[in-house]
Amino acid sequence: MSSTLRNRVSVVVAAAIAGSQLAHGQPYSFIVTGACDDNVHLDGKFFVKMGNTLGGSPWYKATGAEQYVYYDPDCGGSGDGTARWVFDKDRPNMTRATDLDGDGQCEYYARFDSVVKSEPPESGTWTMNCDYKWVEKFLVFMEATSTTATSTTITAGTTGVTTTLAATTAPKAAVAPKLLALSGACDYKSNLNGLTFELQGTTAEGEPYYKSNDMKYYIYHDADCDGSGSAPRWVLDGDRPSALAASDLDGDHKCNYFAQLDDATSPAGPATWRMYCGSQLGWQDVKLTLSEVNKTSTSAKTADSMMVLSSAAGHGSVWVAIAATIFVGAM
Repeated sequence: MSSTLRNRVSVVVAAAIAGSQLAHGQPYSFIVTGACDDNVHLDGKFFVKMGNTLGGSPWYKATGAEQYVYYDPDCGGSGDGTARWVFDKDRPNMTRATDLDGDGQCEYYARFDSVVKSEPPESGTWTMNCDYKWVEKFLVFMEATSTTATSTTITAGTTGVTTTLAATTAPKAAVAPKLLALSGACDYKSNLNGLTFELQGTTAEGEPYYKSNDMKYYIYHDADCDGSGSAPRWVLDGDRPSALAASDLDGDHKCNYFAQLDDATSPAGPATWRMYCGSQLGWQDVKLTLSEVNKTSTSAKTADSMMVLSSAAGHGSVWVAIAATIFVGAM
């Protein structure tokens, strides 16, 4: 290596608990397999992150079906319930801290008792309602990270069960960039330049939406921004989009925002947006760039990275991840 360069080595060591939580943080989409015959409708389904509950845990919805995965600290609302992840047919209520489906009882497809509320288990033994009896079933959550979920064989080592996942197309949020950096705004909105927008989940139509790191701006797709038949578009807005509305996602009954992008499948990359540039210039065609960035490091160049995974026998797996990253910078 040249003497004009210096290395900064950062080593991060992370250990996950037994039960094997998803290794890369909250997944945006996953496929489920391992359900009993009574709940075979859950197998192979894509569950996409829709947002966070009042308690801060992610919640997921199956694409094309009213099936949900979420964390409930007390599913009966009695005050002394056991915290757990649940598969449910009812959508969780974002204003409730417990008994998220509001039925006053613990009624669902399956449960996984856990004190870890940040993400569902990657694999583990769930208690599932099968033919009116509660039985233990080993479920596997396979994170969807590409446009196609390749046919894969997964062996649940503690049970000896092998399941094959069929190839199928992943939903848009599974392949959407997780973090975007904005540049190119006109002088009137120059405060937008340099902001990063993080993927928050999906709207009712299945499109990803983003929130800026200063919490003031959102980027989302609106099929009809005023609810009266307007053309679909991506918008840069100051209002949070509804995750439930199919159109007019900010609920103002008009197309009011800072910028729009028509006829695009994604907001990412360079594109010509129509942006409001103040009272003198009005609406202008502006070439904005939304560049995908690495969330773990947006300023340093990564020269090398290594991940070492080791597992220990027992109930589930204990994963230890050691990430060594060498950052190269000029002296």
